Amino acid sequence: MAEFDDQTDQSTVNRLVRGGVLLIAGLVMLFFAWGYPTGTINQMGPGFIPQTVGVLISVLAVAIIVIDLRNPEQEDVGQMHWRGLIFISAAIAIFAILVDVAGLVPSMFLAVAVSICADDDARPIPTLIYASIATLFGWLLFLVALGLPIPAFWR
Repeated sequence: MAEFDDQTDQSTVNRLVRGGVLLIAGLVMLFFAWGYPTGTINQMGPGFIPQTVGVLISVLAVAIIVIDLRNPEQEDVGQMHWRGLIFISAAIAIFAILVDVAGLVPSMFLAVAVSICADDDARPIPTLIYASIATLFGWLLFLVALGLPIPAFWR
């Protein structure tokens, strides 16, 4: 990477990279969701939510990039929080991989517990309590109230 004479230039590049990473994430989501039928607002297809979220993430990323280009002297937000990125990404992957195999309850519990580890101050007992409560509410919402055809436990 080229060296920068001015701290402001480095700060601007860092913010643009962050906006670019977010834009890439939104576009990747759109790429994978594009083949699914969208449906309508009243009868959403399997691609409706992923496509909508992908578009919103991409629009947000472009807005971040534009704001950063217009205000290059703006104070930098600090270093990338790698721990958060790794644990939140792992939680999403865990849920996506396990929900069909292990069911909603185990996959949701593990995803919530792993995502809490993104916090530097996470402690085991509060993590278990919060993951249990979130899983209970997820089970009540998705399986009891909405009746989604997802098994609660292993098939």
